[in-house]
Amino acid sequence: MRGLVILLIAVLLFLPFNWITVRQLVRIHPRRKRWIAAAAVAGNLMWPFFPLLRSFTPLSRITRSIFGPVWFGWTAFAILYAGAMFLVLLAWLPFARRRSFAEIARWPSRLFIAFIVVGTVIGFYQALVPLRVERVTMRVPGLRTTTRLAVVADLHVGLFTRPSRLQEIFTTTSKLQPDAILMAGDLIDDDPVYVPKLLAGTRVVPTTIPMLAVLGNHEMYGDPYDDLRRLRGSRIRVLVNEGVALHDLWIAGVSDPAARQLAHRDALLPSLDRALLGRPATSIPIALAHQPSILGEAQRLKVPVAICAHTHGGQLGFRPLRISLAGLFLRYHMGLYDVPPTQLYINTGTGYWLFPFRLGMTPEITLIELRP
Repeated sequence: MRGLVILLIAVLLFLPFNWITVRQLVRIHPRRKRWIAAAAVAGNLMWPFFPLLRSFTPLSRITRSIFGPVWFGWTAFAILYAGAMFLVLLAWLPFARRRSFAEIARWPSRLFIAFIVVGTVIGFYQALVPLRVERVTMRVPGLRTTTRLAVVADLHVGLFTRPSRLQEIFTTTSKLQPDAILMAGDLIDDDPVYVPKLLAGTRVVPTTIPMLAVLGNHEMYGDPYDDLRRLRGSRIRVLVNEGVALHDLWIAGVSDPAARQLAHRDALLPSLDRALLGRPATSIPIALAHQPSILGEAQRLKVPVAICAHTHGGQLGFRPLRISLAGLFLRYHMGLYDVPPTQLYINTGTGYWLFPFRLGMTPEITLIELRP
């Protein structure tokens, strides 16, 4: 029932943008009616299948993987196009008696569509091909030896994730020679059936490098208990509100707040306090979580370093200036923040969610060097 209510709200929210976009496109480009109609139909084919997304059947996997990206791309385009045409409308009002809106809007519309097409092609390439290694150094008081931690996150392994891409990610990560690989959640895209594909990609990692992970919100959206069952005994050790010693460090893995939506949730509710239990008095705690919301708890418990992900940098931005789409909504959205007594690092994601697009925010592997 809750899912149907959310679906109804989404339809009511996005339907006006669909209507405005289609109406204006037909009005401004009347000779492209068939193309416009085809794009609108393809972009909305996903709606009837939304109630099936949690069923985790072959049909739901195929519809999500094929129609989902098209729906997301069209919906994003419709919102942006409607906004752009509203600005054109404001510019047209002083000339309304002399020229029609369609006449004024034709070239702005063409330029906007061209910009979107070019940006989409570049973003598609940047999501699937390059890999950026972000090197970060942190000073940690009390640390006795330098420790190197590689961070990957938000892989969102799904139906169309290429095994060769996973091997490339983990091969590149291994070549950094870290003391451990930390996986900051959203390893798979909801469905536990993709865990074997993830594990196959990790075979290139030498057995001498520990692999530690936490659950993200997308594991919670699926079946986190099945995820844990499939990962038990594998190369990836999942830390659910528990910690493990690594040299001078205590890696405290915290579960995800999305667990609150689960019916049987007690064991998965996030708790940094529990993750710190058993920590030797001489070890330095490092909080590993999926969402940046861990910061408050890390500060309260005086944890010197917190590592997380989740934001993807909005999959759109300009990294040199630390500008990202996620920054419009989140205070902490990418990179390193010094918020005493904690240093917070947010990995912007090594994969992508749903739509293969990362414009200016290429996939990231982070190498964090902790120094005394």
